[in-house]
Amino acid sequence: MGRDRRTSILLAAGTAGLLAGCSLLVGQPTPVPAPGRLDVPQPTATQVAVGANPNPSAPRLNQFVAQINPRGERHTANPYAWLESVHSDRTRHWILVENRRTANALAATPRRAWIRTRLEQLEAGGNAGVAGSVVVQRTFYTGSDGTRLRMEIAHRRDLARDGNRPTLLTVVPPSNKPLARLLQPFVLVWLEMGGVYARAEVRSSLAPVPGPGGAAPPSDKPIALGDLFSAGQSLIDRGYTRHERLGISGHGFGGLMAGAAVALRPDFFGAALPTGTWQQYRQITSGNCFPPTLITTAERDGTIRPWQGYELAAVLQAEQECGRRPILIRVDESGGPEESAAARRERTADELAFAAKWLGARAGR
Repeated sequence: MGRDRRTSILLAAGTAGLLAGCSLLVGQPTPVPAPGRLDVPQPTATQVAVGANPNPSAPRLNQFVAQINPRGERHTANPYAWLESVHSDRTRHWILVENRRTANALAATPRRAWIRTRLEQLEAGGNAGVAGSVVVQRTFYTGSDGTRLRMEIAHRRDLARDGNRPTLLTVVPPSNKPLARLLQPFVLVWLEMGGVYARAEVRSSLAPVPGPGGAAPPSDKPIALGDLFSAGQSLIDRGYTRHERLGISGHGFGGLMAGAAVALRPDFFGAALPTGTWQQYRQITSGNCFPPTLITTAERDGTIRPWQGYELAAVLQAEQECGRRPILIRVDESGGPEESAAARRERTADELAFAAKWLGARAGR
């Protein structure tokens, strides 16, 4: 046996030993046929280290990824930490440049004007007959450890379930309270364009749900991400969509989860509409083929810190391997409870137009 081969075997064995026991299987979905060329997705550094397929049919979440820096060790330097000085001249200039770039890109998005007008009509009460033409299926999906979790799926009554529908998924933490009304104007517009909209509960440390037998889940976000991928796979398994036409979106908690999901499994989605993400997931986006992404956040937002979106945009732009897939960010002055109805309509029109373009929804008649 040659020296080079012996060295390779020893390195592989050492890596396997280091990461043994660190993988958490995320559900047991039906294997997905190879999707074909996705502009040659690039594996992450962790996937290379463990010899994993960059497009595994069964999503796998590695705890080593979720905790980049072991306890007691210093965190790696953050080259984008300057964006956390939100009032500095440098950050203000960055926001100006990014907003201008995003506005130019979205201005050319097909039928954005139709979407905005339709949103305004629905918000003004012009939804007579619209809600009656759609179906909301209240169902369950199997979480990452076998737990049944709630999910709602909305679509037009005449939708063909052919595995090729443009689909938006958002996630919320579980609650004992009834969920907010699903058929909001932006959902109705998406359904009118032939899309599917799904809202799934995922477990988190914010609102833990006992596992089978009453066992408490880990108080960390990996289990929530595991549930998220299981929910997305459930939509594929049920014949609604495929990875290339599945989008992840959200605001607040759902928006941060969307950012983490894209950082961890960029091959899983055809488009992303996050608001930001947590620090540990910004550190794992090494050289990948990320889906077209529009990050929306605000300088004053009552739900998240604005730099959680700023830094995610900077990292994804720096690490994007597929130049034709844009990484955009839209930064408004205020968001959350302070956002005006007009500003919310403009932001929503941008998000829906972006999703329609990249997921293939029919934006208007």
